[in-house]
Amino acid sequence: MHVTLLLVDHCSAASATLALEVLSAANLFADSASAPFEVVVASLDGADVAAWGGQTLRVQCPVAEIAETDLVLIPGFLFTLKEALPAFAGHGPWLRQQHARGAVLASMCTAAFMLAETGLLDGARATTHWAFAELFRRRYAGVELDAGQLLCEDQGLITSGGASAAMDLLLHLVRRFASLELAQKCGKYLLIDNVRSEQSVYVMWSLPKNHGDGDILRVQDWLEEHFDQPLLIDDTARRFGFGVRNFKRRFKDATGYTPLAYLQTLRLEKAKELLESTRMSLDSITYKVGYEDSNSFRRLFQQRVGLLPAAYRKKFQAAG
Repeated sequence: MHVTLLLVDHCSAASATLALEVLSAANLFADSASAPFEVVVASLDGADVAAWGGQTLRVQCPVAEIAETDLVLIPGFLFTLKEALPAFAGHGPWLRQQHARGAVLASMCTAAFMLAETGLLDGARATTHWAFAELFRRRYAGVELDAGQLLCEDQGLITSGGASAAMDLLLHLVRRFASLELAQKCGKYLLIDNVRSEQSVYVMWSLPKNHGDGDILRVQDWLEEHFDQPLLIDDTARRFGFGVRNFKRRFKDATGYTPLAYLQTLRLEKAKELLESTRMSLDSITYKVGYEDSNSFRRLFQQRVGLLPAAYRKKFQAAG
């Protein structure tokens, strides 16, 4: 996949370098014939960037030369946000264009301010460094900020917390766009603690409802009330008067999820809540959230969350 590392004056050189090193490590350790990540370093005008601390970061091209990309990754501005902020608006047109073409936009630390400046975060759930949370709320009242989260992903926009969350974000990206196994391998080779290689468990899956499609919104509300029952997507489509193909297309257009992925996410979030707050057995939780086979559910949970249910319970009940 094509990755654009977008550099801006005053950005954190450590964040930019870390991004390059982790993605390069993922390419090195991948078991595929071709590297999973093709990384291009760009800036708005193609000029090299003066990073915080006096370092100069080399740039390969201006963003105008990148017609289409799969992922835009933006390093943060931990100590230089005030100096960097005035330039953020100038990046908006290109970022909005890429997002409209299907690119995922990911910010490290206070680079969430750049995404917010584009307007794309309006109505979306996001996080940023805790020390800048109040400023963020005052400046971007339309964003649903949850600064307690390490990572938030909503509507193709991924934001992360403070500087130490940069590794969590990068490993999450490797897991999301390559595989869990590759993310774990990167964590081991880079001598990152095993817990940090599983930080995808902290992601808050925010299910979008601000899309403006009232018919799909009614389906979403119904699914939230009935997710624990045996459901077939085709039957759900017919229940609400949709043709099956039209329903699947329209649901995906509105929410960014297929109906099945949406239902799985609802069930997984409820399962996580039960694992954290109760001592129910996995079999009981499996039935409670609408599944019948606990072994299949265990595999799905590990694939989507990054931990087996027992490990998830141990981690978060102990933390509580």
